[in-house]
Amino acid sequence: MWILSVIFISFTVTACTLHADVTPDGNSLNDAIVGSPYANEININGGAVSSLYSNGKERFVGEITPSDTGLTLRYCNDSPAHNCVRIQGVPVKPGIVTVRVSGGLFGTNVATGGEFDKTYTIKIKNPERSF
Repeated sequence: MWILSVIFISFTVTACTLHADVTPDGNSLNDAIVGSPYANEININGGAVSSLYSNGKERFVGEITPSDTGLTLRYCNDSPAHNCVRIQGVPVKPGIVTVRVSGGLFGTNVATGGEFDKTYTIKIKNPERSF
């Protein structure tokens, strides 16, 4: 009986890890058009987001490359949980943009924090010409 208790406790402790659900699903976001306002959101569900450098200083949870396309990243709101990243701006040139969100989830008394790392692409297209 003691062995079963140890196995059950071990399973319970290892199964209590927070898992982030990063949405939208898939690896691409809506296309953008040069000269037209663009906005989209990435949501990170499953717990409060932790994003720290190795020295313990807080860092932004996302990055966008290349950085000269007219699109920027910022948190959606002032929530300390940082569970939403907004991509916005007016694209200035066509191309492929990569948006990466990565970090971890703060753990709790009964669950350890988990990590997430997801990359999306956005196609920036030239506007269609009408004749």
